[in-house]
Amino acid sequence: MHGDAGELVMIGTGVRAHGVRGEVRVAPLSGDPQRFGAGLSVVWRRDGFADRSLTVRRARGKGELAYVFFDEIADRTAAEPLNGGQLWARADSSPDLGEDGGWYHHQLLGLEVVDEAGSPLGRLTGIFDGPAHDNLEVTSPGGVTWLVPAVPAFLLRVELEAGRVVLRPIPGLIPEAARPDAPGPPSDGG
Repeated sequence: MHGDAGELVMIGTGVRAHGVRGEVRVAPLSGDPQRFGAGLSVVWRRDGFADRSLTVRRARGKGELAYVFFDEIADRTAAEPLNGGQLWARADSSPDLGEDGGWYHHQLLGLEVVDEAGSPLGRLTGIFDGPAHDNLEVTSPGGVTWLVPAVPAFLLRVELEAGRVVLRPIPGLIPEAARPDAPGPPSDGG
């Protein structure tokens, strides 16, 4: 499997104090408020601030949001400094998605991208959530970046054990400069 199980992955955004008892509202990236089970160790992060380790005491879901109590947060005054942060957890704490459940972003980032014949197209360097579907960012060996809609017409399969993503690159999908047969950059004559 790709990636280090001990690496941290973002699991929630939109952290905001809620109520007076130290409860914190979080938007789980998985869309599942149950992601925040009792005992889960998380790291709160926000640009410009030191990371903070927290332990989930209990959580409840309401719609797509999770309302979480942490052992380290006693009241609203202690919760307010968490506003605007993100919650991160160890990659191996992510629930199993099962055979047909899909993949987590951290499992896909860095995988080799190949076409149906196995010819290399680049590496998967980003995933962008869209309203209708995700978009995969691929960076060619020459450094050209391009996007592929993550839909069955283009994304044929993900082979985690092989460390690769197989795409069907229809005409026009890959920019000319990113194609494997594209000429390299001009030499400087030296």
